Amino acid sequence: MSATAAHQPAATALTRPPIRHRKNVYLLSASQLASLRAAFEAVMGISDNRGFQYFAGLHGVPGNYCVHHPPPPAISLFLPWHRAYLYFFELALRDQVPDATLTWWDWSSPTAHANGLPRVYRVPTVGADPNPLYEFAIDPSLGGPSVTSRSPGNPADLPTRLELQSVMSIQRFNRFSSRLEDLHDAVHGWVGGTMGVIAWAAYDPIFWAHHTNIDRLWSLWQLDNHPTFPPSYLDRALPPFPMTVRQTLNLSQLGYDYASATSHATVS
Repeated sequence: MSATAAHQPAATALTRPPIRHRKNVYLLSASQLASLRAAFEAVMGISDNRGFQYFAGLHGVPGNYCVHHPPPPAISLFLPWHRAYLYFFELALRDQVPDATLTWWDWSSPTAHANGLPRVYRVPTVGADPNPLYEFAIDPSLGGPSVTSRSPGNPADLPTRLELQSVMSIQRFNRFSSRLEDLHDAVHGWVGGTMGVIAWAAYDPIFWAHHTNIDRLWSLWQLDNHPTFPPSYLDRALPPFPMTVRQTLNLSQLGYDYASATSHATVS
C-alpha cells in the first residue's frame, strides 16, 4: 500500500485539529523526552508502512521522493515537501504515543556550538536499555549500511547565528529557500556518517530533529514575508503525500506550532 493510501484518513486532520507544540530539544521535560523516546522505539519496531523503516525510506532508498536543489529557474519544493514529510511522520509517532511530538535541534545555539549533538541523541543507552535516538538498524535487503553512524565535526564549525540571521533576512522565497538549504546541507555534512548521504540520511534519528528545526525556521520566515510561497506553485502535489503546497502553508491547519520557550530544565 502506498503512503498516500496508508495515510489518507490522516488528511482529515487538516480540517480543525487541536494545536500541539514542538519544543526545543534542550528544553524538554523528563516526561516529554520519555514520550519522544517511547514513540521512536515503537515505530522502530513496526515493519509495515506505519514504521520508522518505511518513513525513512521515503526520503532516499528505496523511495527517493525527496528532491534537493532543483536547477533554476524551478521553484524548490524542498521546504513544503519536508513539512508534509514531518507532518505524517509525527502522526505515526502519535499513533503509538499520543502525547509525543517532534523536537527541534537549534544547531546555531551556544549549547550546540559548545557540545555538538544534543546529549539525548549522543548516548547509546538510557539506563540499561538501548537509546532509540542514538542509531537505527537499516533493512539489509536495501544494500546499504546495516546501521546508522555519525562522525561529527568540531562544534564550532556548525552554522552560526550570524549566518542564520543573514539567511532569515532574505525576502525572496526561492533565494531564502536555497540559502536555508545550504545551511541544512552543512549540518548534514557536519554530522557525517549516514547523515552525510542523502540516500540514507533519514534513517538517523537526528535527521528528524534537524529537519524540524529547518521547518521551524521557515515558519518564522513566514511570519515576516508575504507571499510565503510563489502563487503559481500552490497547487503542486507533494508525492507520496496527499497534500499540495497550499496545504502546508498554515501551521494551525496542520495542528502544530513551535514553542518559543518553556519553563523546563535543560536536558542537554
